Amino acid sequence: MKMPSLVVACVTLLATTAVQAIDAEYRRLLERSGCTQVSEAQGCDINKTKQENAKAGFVADPPGDQGTRVAEQACLAAVAKTVGKPRGQLAVSEVLPAGANTTVMVIVPGANAPWSCLSDAKGHVKSTMFTGKDGD
Repeated sequence: MKMPSLVVACVTLLATTAVQAIDAEYRRLLERSGCTQVSEAQGCDINKTKQENAKAGFVADPPGDQGTRVAEQACLAAVAKTVGKPRGQLAVSEVLPAGANTTVMVIVPGANAPWSCLSDAKGHVKSTMFTGKDGD
């Protein structure tokens, strides 16, 4: 009779445990290298610099693309304000330029999915939204 309650307790514990997207050290390596979680799986080296990875063709925002960098910084600030966390705790996981706008995927500690932000090259943020389920 005690076995079913133990199983229920274990399932409940697993379901209520907070999930951390990435740890601080991995986030630091991603930022320094210019890699995303996707590009790392394709060969981007998180132990190299952003410039080295750009030469190898792995960095989404080449060193000369100022508009993408402006959009990235604007999105970090907008998501930080929306979630009420310091900007330094957030990390960019992916930058997707598309025409006049850039989509920036932002990792927020404690969230089980990234935030998506849309900005233009001048840093005008058009939208921010959580990509996971509400309440997660």
